Amino acid sequence: MCSTIYNGLHDHLKAEILSWLPVECVCRFRSVSKQWNALLSSTDFITNIWRKKPPNMNPWLVIHPAKSNPGLVKPICLVYCFFTRTWKKTYSVSVENQNNLVSESCASAVGLFLLRTGTFFFVCNPLRRTSVKLPSISSTIIGPAGIVAGEGESPDTYKVVVVGKSSPPSSHIIEVYDSNDRSWRIAGHLPEENRLGRWPEMVFCDGSLYFLICINDDWRIIGFNIREGTSFSTPLPEMANEKRTCPYLLVCGSRPLVMRGIVKEGELLLQKVIIWELENVKVDSSSSSSSRWKEIARMPPHLCEGINRTMCDVDYPFMCCTGVGDHACFVTTGDYHAIEVVVYNISEKTWSRLPNCPLDEDIVYNIWEGSVMAFEPRPDMKVL
Repeated sequence: MCSTIYNGLHDHLKAEILSWLPVECVCRFRSVSKQWNALLSSTDFITNIWRKKPPNMNPWLVIHPAKSNPGLVKPICLVYCFFTRTWKKTYSVSVENQNNLVSESCASAVGLFLLRTGTFFFVCNPLRRTSVKLPSISSTIIGPAGIVAGEGESPDTYKVVVVGKSSPPSSHIIEVYDSNDRSWRIAGHLPEENRLGRWPEMVFCDGSLYFLICINDDWRIIGFNIREGTSFSTPLPEMANEKRTCPYLLVCGSRPLVMRGIVKEGELLLQKVIIWELENVKVDSSSSSSSRWKEIARMPPHLCEGINRTMCDVDYPFMCCTGVGDHACFVTTGDYHAIEVVVYNISEKTWSRLPNCPLDEDIVYNIWEGSVMAFEPRPDMKVL
């Protein structure tokens, strides 16, 4: 009876009903019929109808532990939805063991994960269980890598950006893979004075990539405009350059930010968490920038005290920061039983603490080697 009523509805009503399905059901219900598969797989349905529903409008916070048990095909990922304010454990966004290879999760964008295995890169959509191995890049030494949405009106393209070195080593090369033509190109070079050692994660904002480097204990941010091939370098604020914990670079609401938790010297006691915004960003042909840093938020003392209570029983707690939509997330684990996440909403200028997420033993001991990032559900996104 129900199927008869459903089949008698107009197509737009069918799409409206199915648009309220959670992402796991969208993927699973494709096998119901060819008609459902065509609808639930279409870019028009996902982009213009499903993604506009409140639960799907914002990206998720995804904590993807490293694979610990060789007998497990895929580990359980932890996902937080800011609309429902709930955590869940799921296999649906797990990316380990794609192509039967042990891979490192590098970045995520437009519903895709960028993975690296040695010197090779893979792009996968975990919701479609599909992946592709990218052609080899020309660089011999690979640095940070990231993925970003492609340019233009097409919603199903992407670019992969990698920083590497030529052979023999000289200046650092920026190579870009475009899914439109399925090939790499050299977008430009970083100034030779930037002797890059430790490779942090890469973030994107308004057509430019940004990453932090540390030169002689001095932290700096480097920006590179992908289209124009120009770059700049500027030091962090003085307090962000203190030696007590590392700064984190993230993007929230189309703004490059730096978040840093400062601990008491000689003790594992969080004193303050500060967020700075890079203003007047101008990525030009010079190696310096007229941009300046502005402090925009400090974590309230009672939230810092809550984090300290969870960290007091462990020698080396996990700590990291990432941007998820308008939320700057400060993620820690302390007592081996739960994840503590405090977020700053850039739009509303408010701090809040997310509900605790209970941890399994296999998860908590492998967070250090895993990844914490934003993930935008895109069941329609194809890898090319």
